[in-house]
Amino acid sequence: TDHESGRRDVQLIKLTGSAFADFARDEHTTLPERPDRPLYIWCSIGWKYADASHAVLADPARYVAAEQVADLAVAVFHEFVSLSIQHLVNEIGERMLERWPQLAEASFDAQNRLWDLVAESSDDPRVKTYSDPRPPFGHIGLVLRREG
Repeated sequence: TDHESGRRDVQLIKLTGSAFADFARDEHTTLPERPDRPLYIWCSIGWKYADASHAVLADPARYVAAEQVADLAVAVFHEFVSLSIQHLVNEIGERMLERWPQLAEASFDAQNRLWDLVAESSDDPRVKTYSDPRPPFGHIGLVLRREG
């Protein structure tokens, strides 16, 4: 039987420790690279078990609680210096599959809600003013499947 577990609308925010760099560029690329930036994302995280019975049976050793997934996502978000949101959600997925070998798949529906830079102090580059993002904001989907 088909199944999917998940945690919806996790909101993650940090002021430093995220970049937007080393990405492929083409004639449609308009955003500049940024070595350090604040990051605010909304993320829904899904997972599938290799054996669907682990989602419903009372074996706590095989069950993955949504709170555990959210805690892992928060920990990775704050400790991992990512080059992009794609890089970040891939890292969260890799760590999910490493932490819980009973999972066959990790999936993400992430939205970049990063604020727009409005002004920066000429005296101190750490002092900046941001506004809510302009529509459209970024939207990223990713599925990682265990091999074999």
